[in-house]
Amino acid sequence: MEDTSQDKQEVPFGAMPAPVSRRPEEPRVRMVLLVQLGLSLLFSLAGALVFKAIAQLAGWDDAVLNGILAPDAAPGERWQMRLLLVISHLGTFVLAGWVTAGIFYPSFARTLAYLQAGVAPRAREVFNGILLMLLAIPLVLFLYGVNKAIPLPDSFHLLEEQTNNAIKGLLQMDNSLELLANLSLIALLPALGEELVFRGVVQQQLMRRIRQPWLALTLAAALFSFVHFQFEGFLPRMLLGVLLGWLYWHTRNFWVPVAAHFANNAAQVLGQYLYSRDMSTVDLEQDVDVPWYAALLSLVLVAAMIRWIKRSDDAGSVP
Repeated sequence: MEDTSQDKQEVPFGAMPAPVSRRPEEPRVRMVLLVQLGLSLLFSLAGALVFKAIAQLAGWDDAVLNGILAPDAAPGERWQMRLLLVISHLGTFVLAGWVTAGIFYPSFARTLAYLQAGVAPRAREVFNGILLMLLAIPLVLFLYGVNKAIPLPDSFHLLEEQTNNAIKGLLQMDNSLELLANLSLIALLPALGEELVFRGVVQQQLMRRIRQPWLALTLAAALFSFVHFQFEGFLPRMLLGVLLGWLYWHTRNFWVPVAAHFANNAAQVLGQYLYSRDMSTVDLEQDVDVPWYAALLSLVLVAAMIRWIKRSDDAGSVP
C-alpha cells in the first residue's frame, strides 16, 4: 500500500536536529504592572533616603524633603528642591520604567523594540504632535476651571496648595541657568520618565488586555493624572494623557509623545520666565478664565487635527 502520509525530513544519524525558532512568550499583564508599581515605589523610597542623607550632610532643612517650598523661596532652597525632584523622578519613573521593560523584554535591542524607541521619529510626526498639544491648551484651561468647581475633601485642597506653592517657588527664575535647569527637570525629565512608564509600560500592557484601544489609553491617562496627586487638575491632565497616548498608539514611536510632552511643559516654563522678565503679559501662575466657546473651538480643532494626522499618515504610507 502506498504511504499517503506527509514526507518527513530525515535527520542523519548522530546529527542534531535544527533548532525550532520560537517567538518569546509575552509576560502576564498583571505581573508587568505589579512589578512596575513595586519598582516605582522602591526607587522612590530609595531616592528619598538618598536625598535625606545629602540634606543631613549639607545641613539643609528637611522641609524640602516633604515637598514644602514657599513661593518666594530663596535661590538656595529652589536648588535643593530641584535636586530632590531630579533624584525622585530618575528613580520613580526613568529607572523604574526602564528596569521593568528590561526584565520582561530582556536585551537592549528588544527593550527598545518593545518601547518602540529604536527609530527616530519623522519631523512631520513631531511637528503634528506638538501642534496638537498647543491646539488643546484652551480646552485644557477650561477643564481646569470645571475641575476646580468640583467639591473635594479639605485634605486634597491642602495638598494642592502645597504643590502649587512649590511649583511657584521653582518657577521663580533669576537667571538663564535656572531657566535651563527648569527646562531640564520640569520639561525634559518628566517627558522621558512619565512617557516611559505610562505609555511605554502601562498603556501598552493595558492594550494587551483590553480590546478597545481608546479605553486602554484613557485608563492609562487616568492613572497618569492620578499619580500626580493634584486633583484640582485631574481632568485637564487626563486629557493631556489621552492625547499623548493617542500619539504613541498612532505613530508607534516613543519619541513623538516625548517631544509633545516636553513642548507642553516647556511652554509653561518659558511663558513664566518671559512674564518675570516683563516680556509677556500672561501670568501662568494665575487662573486663566477661558470662555466655553473658546473651549468648544479648541475641541473642534483638536478633533480636526487628529483626523488630519490620520489621513496624512495613511496617505503617506501608500506606495
